[in-house]
Amino acid sequence: MSKIRSAALFVALVVATTAATTFLHNLGHTVAAAAATGPIYAQLSSANTQLPKDGNPLLVTMESNDALSGLDHSPTAKPEEIRVKEAGVYFVVAAIQVGKEAGESDEYLDVWIKQNGTDVANSGCRQAVPDPKYTTVLVSQGIAECKAGDVLSVAISASAPGKGLGIVATIPKGEATIPSIILSVYKIN
Repeated sequence: MSKIRSAALFVALVVATTAATTFLHNLGHTVAAAAATGPIYAQLSSANTQLPKDGNPLLVTMESNDALSGLDHSPTAKPEEIRVKEAGVYFVVAAIQVGKEAGESDEYLDVWIKQNGTDVANSGCRQAVPDPKYTTVLVSQGIAECKAGDVLSVAISASAPGKGLGIVATIPKGEATIPSIILSVYKIN
């Protein structure tokens, strides 16, 4: 009788250990899957100077994915677009380095956000540029309510495109690159 109890106890112990191991293993997958979704964000940039040519707005391209999670951006296929994968509310910041190649009068550069090809209301900013030695950072930022599949982009226009007015990238020796644009997007809800 004690051998049967010992065998039954051994079988019960093996079954309990297997069940506990399976439970903990599955729990680990659940926790890992939840952690894999994590925050949704992007930081994109460009080391290229970009100049509007013909008085029409230019969609700014970003060929560097500095940080990207939960959003889609192809630096080669559609470098001017960032696609939302999950519906929600997003904080969007476009910081551009403004400059020009020629001219000594105040020309201006405008920047704004587009959503699905449409200008986002009240997202525009303007900076006057007095001469080629002058550079500054111009920031357009806001909150965007997005659906899955929405496309965000940044547009610029110049009052004097013939003077090389646009967004400029600089690569100082021994320092980090100064991108022509840094675009940050973060899902807040």
